[in-house]
Amino acid sequence: MKVSHITIAIGYFLFTTLTLFSQNKKKTDSLKIIVAQKKTSDSTLVVAYNELGIQYASSNYELSKQYIMKALVIAKRSNNKRGMAGAQNCLGIIHYYKKEYDSALVRFNKALTINKKEKYLWGQASALFQMGVIHKYQVNHLEAISNFQKAKSVFELRNDSISIAKSIENIGTSYHLMGYNQKAMSFYLEANEIYERKQNLIGIGRIYHHMGRLYLKQKKYKKALEYENKALNEIIKVNNPKQISVIYLEMGKCYLGLKQYEKALQFYKKTLDARILLKNKKNIAIAQIRIGEVYFYLKEYRKSIEFLKKALENLTLKGDYFDRIMANNMIGKSYLAINKLSLAHEHVKKAINLSEKLDNLEKQKTSYITFIDVLEKQGRVNSAIKYAQKVNRLNDSIYKIDELKKVKELQVIYELNEKEKQISQQKNEINFFKKESEIKELRVNILVITIVVFFIFLILGFYNHKQKISKSKLKIKNSLLEKEKLNAEIAFKKRELVTHTLQITKKNMVLEKLKKHIEFAIQHKESSVEHNHRTLLHIIKNELMHDKEQWNNFKNSFEKVHPSFYSRIKERYPNITSGELRLLALLKMNLSYKEIGGVLNVTYDGVKKATYRLRKKVGITSEKPLQNVIDEF
Repeated sequence: MKVSHITIAIGYFLFTTLTLFSQNKKKTDSLKIIVAQKKTSDSTLVVAYNELGIQYASSNYELSKQYIMKALVIAKRSNNKRGMAGAQNCLGIIHYYKKEYDSALVRFNKALTINKKEKYLWGQASALFQMGVIHKYQVNHLEAISNFQKAKSVFELRNDSISIAKSIENIGTSYHLMGYNQKAMSFYLEANEIYERKQNLIGIGRIYHHMGRLYLKQKKYKKALEYENKALNEIIKVNNPKQISVIYLEMGKCYLGLKQYEKALQFYKKTLDARILLKNKKNIAIAQIRIGEVYFYLKEYRKSIEFLKKALENLTLKGDYFDRIMANNMIGKSYLAINKLSLAHEHVKKAINLSEKLDNLEKQKTSYITFIDVLEKQGRVNSAIKYAQKVNRLNDSIYKIDELKKVKELQVIYELNEKEKQISQQKNEINFFKKESEIKELRVNILVITIVVFFIFLILGFYNHKQKISKSKLKIKNSLLEKEKLNAEIAFKKRELVTHTLQITKKNMVLEKLKKHIEFAIQHKESSVEHNHRTLLHIIKNELMHDKEQWNNFKNSFEKVHPSFYSRIKERYPNITSGELRLLALLKMNLSYKEIGGVLNVTYDGVKKATYRLRKKVGITSEKPLQNVIDEF
């Protein structure tokens, strides 16, 4: 069973055309209210009229064109460039519906030119994409691929993932239509990766459907069914009846290829039920033709004729040649099978006339072969021979066309390879410039980072230096404070030591005075008080000689001012006496002999003698002052 390029293209259109382009009464009513209001702005009117035109694009060409032309006039009047581009785009769509492909291309090109001047990326990409679709319908697949690739590049600038996937998908269908199945599959898989990443169920379902068709074309019916089932599961989730009906139709074809006629009939009837609800006569007719075909294979010829005639009633447009040829040819075969030769002759003749008008050699050949069978059964052998000769001539023509097609295919392959080389080269150049730009950017970034880091370290260094100076100042300040504190403590201890020394001296002076008075009284023999005086004198003498507590206090105060003085003296001169230690301590305080005498309660000469004995004991010559030795401790 052969699947033609046009069938695939039509199927793709049915599968991908959304309800946006079908008339929606609620939407048209709301749009009409907008355009009827006097205060509506020109920009809003342009959008509303364009949308109204699209709503009527498939059902009322003239009305659709009127609305869009109004949008164009208002856009020109208000110098609304994007509105003008939108109107041109909409006019391209209605030409597309009318199958006026050249006119559609002119409109899309105008839209593209305006959008380029306006630097409106979405408008550019949309126009390029639709031009690709037109080229695909004109079987100009190389141009179609080129336009889809350009559209993809613009969509990439907008980071529009779904539109990128649709462009890749359409490149795949273009290769599919050209018969490059492996290339088509690679693009389908690439598009599907994006759809799955974006969780776009319609896109995923559509890709599975394309893959199913690819396997159907290769007559791998089971594999085709596997993917059509996957497509159906995805499309049911989004509840799109039109797309579901297309999948049912393809599944019917798979079961027909497997000669599972009942299953094929089941899915074709599902297709018909879905399309009756959608109210599209052409699509209903296609389902009826398929049902008629299955009944023919089931040898239920009358049912086959019934459905095929219903299909012809629905095929009212002049352009539906392929379907009308198929329907008439199948009716002719069914009438031939039940031996109604005149009716068979009539319908096959209609198929021949349509195929000749269409100038489709394959359809002519099919119709001629059926007609030969009819003529032979009618006994018109000479006429049958004439048509057999026509078949032979057609075979020669088809062979030549096939040969030319092969040559053209080789040329296309060459051109495709060249295009791919150019694309690859452009990509490499782009990547090179990108890398160069990235390297430059990286260098700039590194320089900026280096400068920033340098300044950060400079600031941190300055801050640390400042902190160190602050810490150093604080340390010096603390040190000075400590020194001041220590000096204050030393001054206090010195004052304390002097105070102790003065106390001892004062006490000794008082005691000395008392001693003299008592001695005077004793010498004059005042007997009454003699005994008491003697006792008192004894106490005073004893106090003068043994005032340990006073000297201990003196020693403690002295040690605080001159730490370890006593221990160092004793360490060097172990034989030194406590009296000599006192003398050394008083000398350390730089007291005069007279002052020392007052403290020790001895005469000036007594101090000198004691000092002389001390010099000898510590082994000091007369040349070296005793004070210098004492200062070492």
